[in-house]
Amino acid sequence: MASACDGVLDSDSLAEAENSASIQKVRSPSDSKYSYTSAAKDLQEHMVEVCNIPFEDDPSPGAPALRIQFDLSDTSLFPREERRSMSGYDAYELENDMQATSAAGSSSILFSCTPHGAGSAIQVTGTIDNDLDLSERARFRIVFRASRKMIDAINCENKIVLPDPAKMKPFPAG
Repeated sequence: MASACDGVLDSDSLAEAENSASIQKVRSPSDSKYSYTSAAKDLQEHMVEVCNIPFEDDPSPGAPALRIQFDLSDTSLFPREERRSMSGYDAYELENDMQATSAAGSSSILFSCTPHGAGSAIQVTGTIDNDLDLSERARFRIVFRASRKMIDAINCENKIVLPDPAKMKPFPAG
């Protein structure tokens, strides 16, 4: 799995995945059809998937072991004036107006990107969903690594600094 998803799974995340009871059901990933470059082009039209690691016996594409998607967004992940986490998710305010959320098995980041040559910024949401019991920190490491690849593929002119998940602190529950 180390080469899956264009290498966005780091060694610590892979070690966590190996400890998951679900790991035995994971099919060997082959995701050559997923390219950040082609996904960046398609992002203007629809949600794009850059990673999909399926389960062996999954007859439908609905619930993979791990999936990373990107989409354009016209809303924030949570209301900016509500500086709190909710019972269903942790909310994070990051530098440069970025936001992040995390819930059971899923983590997301929202960042603003000004594509090269474009007159205005776009809001991009990157989301990881998994059934491999990955920790919140591991999910953020993976989605941030995937976001860096998407930022490069979109050719964002603005500087986007993704945080170290180990240093992130969620808003208190409210």
